[in-house]
Amino acid sequence: MTVSLLLYERLAQDTNRFVKSYTHHARDWGRSIRAVGGYWMGDFTVGPETMSRAKMIEAFNLDLGRRLVENTSGVESWEGEIIEIELMLRGILYRRTLDPERWHNKVKVRYTDESTGNSTATAWGEETDSSDVYGESCYIDLIGETSAAAATALRDRRLAEFAFPKSVPAGSLSFGQESFQEDALRVRCAGYAYSMNRRFQESDIASAAISTQLAALAGNSEFVTAGDIDTNSLSAPVKASDIPQRLWDAAEELILMGDASGNRWVGGVYKGRKFNYCPAQTSVTHYWRNGRLTDLIGRPVIPSLIWPNIIVQISDTPLGVTPPGGAAWDSPRNLWIEEVEFIAPDGYRLMPYGGGGELIGGEI
Repeated sequence: MTVSLLLYERLAQDTNRFVKSYTHHARDWGRSIRAVGGYWMGDFTVGPETMSRAKMIEAFNLDLGRRLVENTSGVESWEGEIIEIELMLRGILYRRTLDPERWHNKVKVRYTDESTGNSTATAWGEETDSSDVYGESCYIDLIGETSAAAATALRDRRLAEFAFPKSVPAGSLSFGQESFQEDALRVRCAGYAYSMNRRFQESDIASAAISTQLAALAGNSEFVTAGDIDTNSLSAPVKASDIPQRLWDAAEELILMGDASGNRWVGGVYKGRKFNYCPAQTSVTHYWRNGRLTDLIGRPVIPSLIWPNIIVQISDTPLGVTPPGGAAWDSPRNLWIEEVEFIAPDGYRLMPYGGGGELIGGEI
């Protein structure tokens, strides 16, 4: 199967414009998918053997925030955005990042008013020239007692300092020391669940079905929308008025609650930036035989098309007794996979729930 890496424009600017292919430039491409999270993290490097110094500088300056899509023989198998780029240039390492602690273009300050003793907040301030390019990155600064003027000044200073993802040296500058490191790019990506944490839920949401709450949180994000969300009638509130919650953090907390019967549920952001939510798998879906993952009829699984939320039975283990009343994943022979890492071109790691080991397949 052919795996390609295609770069598209930032979603805040254009949802469909193709920019270029990284397929033949990306060294050591690897990415992960989580049962709670969906498409998760990815990274690769680019060296001088496939890209000139001028093109590396161009990519460093232009590609941050752009959408990266992994296709397997024309079928989308992962999607995310470039959240950080490092450029090694003539022995100096430079970095640009969308880390919301280092880049935020919409800011408010929550504080205690010195004249009244009441908790309050400034209005949101926004640098729209930045949010029109990269999308919103919200930041709430929590401070103590001060005046309204001082809080507003702090808000505006943060916008002036952090509204744009600047290029900064990532290490020290040393004179008189030769550097023999080659020019290179290091590119880090994240699925769009990561982008949900650039917005806050600031108000409480009254108790309602968890599935309803998750659809609301997805709807409050900038790039993610509700997808296939199964009904979970367990009721829970979202408390955010005292301490605002980032959207994905609030969603993850709800997912991990499970349901009224104590069942495990999973959810995350997948193809088309859709938020999907459903019960966790309860039956064996795959086998692990001779160091490879197969489906139930024994066919090897394409590495880049392996998803989490599967139950893998290890065929040659000497252990196999399920505790009385236990579920499929309680058997020592069975592993519920909560995270899958694909390592191009055909390697993979399966991380089972509870840690303590992993299943490694393919040629890695």
